[in-house]
Amino acid sequence: MEKNHATPILASYVTYKELSSHGNYKSPYQILAEFIKYIIYEKKLYSFSIGEIKSRVENEFEFYLPDAVLKSALRKIDFVTHGATGNYCVIGEKIRVDGALKKYRNLAETAEISVSEQLISFIEETKDYKLNNKEKKELMRAFVSYLIDESNGNKYQEEISSFIIKKSDDKKITEYLNSVREGVILYTGLNYNIDEIGSLKKDLKLYLDMEVLFDIYGYNGEVFQKLALDLFKLARDANSKEKRVRFRYFEETKTEIDLFFAKAEEIVKGKVLLKDNVAMKAITNGCQDVSDISDRKADFYTKLQYSYGIIQDERASYYYRSDTDANLEWTFSEEEKKDLEVQFAVKMISHINKLRNNKLFYEYTESEAIFITETRKVQEYSRKMVDLISNEINSEKKMVGYAISMGMITNILWYKLSKGFGNNDFPQNINSVLKAKIVLSNLISQNVSKKFDECKQAYQKGELDEQQLAARLLALREKAVKPEDITTDNLEDSLNFDSTHIERFEAERELHKAQIRQNKEQLEDYQAEIEQLKRTIQIEEALKKQQETESAATMEEKDATIQAQNEELQKYRDQDLKKENRKKFIKKVGVFLKRICLRLIILLIIVLITYSVTKYVKADAANTVSIVVTVVGIVISCVDIVKNVFKDVFNNREE
Repeated sequence: MEKNHATPILASYVTYKELSSHGNYKSPYQILAEFIKYIIYEKKLYSFSIGEIKSRVENEFEFYLPDAVLKSALRKIDFVTHGATGNYCVIGEKIRVDGALKKYRNLAETAEISVSEQLISFIEETKDYKLNNKEKKELMRAFVSYLIDESNGNKYQEEISSFIIKKSDDKKITEYLNSVREGVILYTGLNYNIDEIGSLKKDLKLYLDMEVLFDIYGYNGEVFQKLALDLFKLARDANSKEKRVRFRYFEETKTEIDLFFAKAEEIVKGKVLLKDNVAMKAITNGCQDVSDISDRKADFYTKLQYSYGIIQDERASYYYRSDTDANLEWTFSEEEKKDLEVQFAVKMISHINKLRNNKLFYEYTESEAIFITETRKVQEYSRKMVDLISNEINSEKKMVGYAISMGMITNILWYKLSKGFGNNDFPQNINSVLKAKIVLSNLISQNVSKKFDECKQAYQKGELDEQQLAARLLALREKAVKPEDITTDNLEDSLNFDSTHIERFEAERELHKAQIRQNKEQLEDYQAEIEQLKRTIQIEEALKKQQETESAATMEEKDATIQAQNEELQKYRDQDLKKENRKKFIKKVGVFLKRICLRLIILLIIVLITYSVTKYVKADAANTVSIVVTVVGIVISCVDIVKNVFKDVFNNREE
């Protein structure tokens, strides 16, 4: 592909994303103004009408925008003035153009050509067929629709999705694809007439269909649950200051859910075969009887209400006389509505219109009520209704629909809450590889369901016996039907529904059984050796335990011996202490007696001297009394001396 054959819209989205990420822009109109500046500069425009600039923007960038949006962007350009005649004039000397736009656009076109060429080569190798120019153009249109979520690629959706998954390790390709999808979200503000960002100004009720409710609960797998929780996080942000977003489901949705659980009960009873439906498998797996299904159903409604705040719609009926003017069910013919899916779609659209009181809206976040569904038929008839009304009123503005996908409302809320400028925390649904896995999981599920019915019919006709039916159903159930289960390794097998592939699987199962039998015989041969090994291990463990027991007993014996030795040693120490104390006592008695004897001898000498003096000196009665008193005092002093000496000797611990 040559560069001038690049698709303008893809390069425009990537350029828009790059300007948003790397520029100092505060609104989508400022970014759109850069695209208009580029046209004015490159095409040498000095005067133009709003119709002319609208046409040039469409041709150059494939941005299809209302006049009001373009006028808002033109007001952001300082070198453009609005003349009295209604045309716009350019002040030449003031022209300033950011060269970043041209640089980003050239890089985006180069990346697109490289990816497109690789996609074409991949499909030609896969199909072993050369695409002609017409088919290449058809493929590129499908590729664009796929990336910007207008469709899933129509007849090329399997090939495009497989290509993206196979190239998931190629960083350049993945980054380019994600940049396109990021640009689409950032373009949301222009595409859906979102003027003010930052918060929701009006209350908004989101009515969820059965599959979305199953996504939230986790019945459809981890990937779908994460995408649903992205929406709830944004709703929580919107409700941070004032409750604006509420979640509901219609009575018809509850009936659909109850019928689904009723079918689960029939499967548990064994009356109905389980198709490879992810949600049905999640509900029925592990259930022994119908009471288990009832418990899971009760848990489902309880968690929706108390964990997520999702309850059944409060309105008792949508067929009051006051609802007549807002009833849209008459819009489509009875012939169309013979299709039950169409009938359901028209009813949901009509319910939303009644909730909106038959008013028209041009911004989703102000539309009061929206039906959130992944069902294509409902989305298709919502678009048809919008087209009918738009043509009838000849509206220049783009009306909002009555039903959109979960991914689209997530993107709109993300943008409305100012997540787009200076914030790279995009919703998970921009991931191109994740989208590819979701698209393929839906394709695989549809093919599994179709093949399931074919096998069942073949069995009823006697074309398959029970074993063949079981093998083929097992082959179908081994397909990767959840997005998170799809990998580059199992991709080809999961997408292969050719009858010869299913039969080959059946043969492989039989071979596998034979291998199991052979392995079983080998195991029996080795059983004796295994038993001997077990006994050896047991003996070794017993010996180890015995050694541990003996070691413990030896230690106890040693402890007892040491204890006895310590007691004996203490006994000898006590005996030595007694001997030592006895020696000290005898020593103290000796010292005491020595000191007493010494003092008594001194007193005795004094008494003898006194007696001698008295005998040889004639003393009168008074002197005699005095002498006697002195002797008595000496005796008393002797007693005190004895006490003091005793205390001094026996109370002294150092003696």
